[in-house]
Amino acid sequence: MKEFIAPAWQKTFQKQALNFDRLWGLELPVVDTANIGRGRDGWSEVCMLVVGLLDGDEKRLILKRQKNHLTRTLLHPFRGIPTAEKELRNILHFKRLGIPTVEPVYFAKRRTSDGIRAILITEYLEGYRTLEEFVNTWQDEGWPKPSERNQIIRAIASLAGKIHRKGFQYNCLYPKHLLITRSKDAVLVRLIDLEKNKWRPLGDKRRIRDLETLLRRSQGWTQADRIRFLTAYFGIRRLDGRAKRLCRKVLTHHQKKLRTRNHSNSHNPKYH
Repeated sequence: MKEFIAPAWQKTFQKQALNFDRLWGLELPVVDTANIGRGRDGWSEVCMLVVGLLDGDEKRLILKRQKNHLTRTLLHPFRGIPTAEKELRNILHFKRLGIPTVEPVYFAKRRTSDGIRAILITEYLEGYRTLEEFVNTWQDEGWPKPSERNQIIRAIASLAGKIHRKGFQYNCLYPKHLLITRSKDAVLVRLIDLEKNKWRPLGDKRRIRDLETLLRRSQGWTQADRIRFLTAYFGIRRLDGRAKRLCRKVLTHHQKKLRTRNHSNSHNPKYH
């Protein structure tokens, strides 16, 4: 895929004369630490872009710019493709499957003298906050009512279960990648950063990897929270044999990760 623009944004981009070269050269505020690596002098940065709409209003967009930030795929096992291109493909696939994620706006890539450049733009999720932000607020201001906390846990579990039932491994189920908004009647959760998503339809590995990641990186979760998460994940009222077996596998994988990390730290001079 060389270029993509959402139909709803075509007239706006034409009116604002937003093309690849102009978008690449804009000076924009960076909203996340740049990722370095994945290719020769490779890097990727995430910025905030404010665009004027046809009705005179403005809208915030997330713009990701990359140079030589590549990932290998089955169709491109040697040279790879921009991770932004893989992320767009995953976004479009998830949308077709009804898995809530970001709204894609624009993608393009160019081969230049210094390598491959790529731009991916998505709509900013107005009114959403990351699970990480929710937890930080709770730790500073006090934990919410059990009903609110349970509602959020169930919504996250339901989304994770849907991803895995469709045969995917998200590969970075971090609190900072779970965007949440609350209404009076419901909690809505969306996924961001889909560049590491992988098709893995067989076995429990996709479940174990993702659930262990969330377990390890989530703060303040009680044993009751984890049980509530698993029951919502499987769509059951109480833990059955299948859920207990998965729970044991996740905990075993978690212990292995901790032992590996502790072993690595014990051989790192900065820990002595």
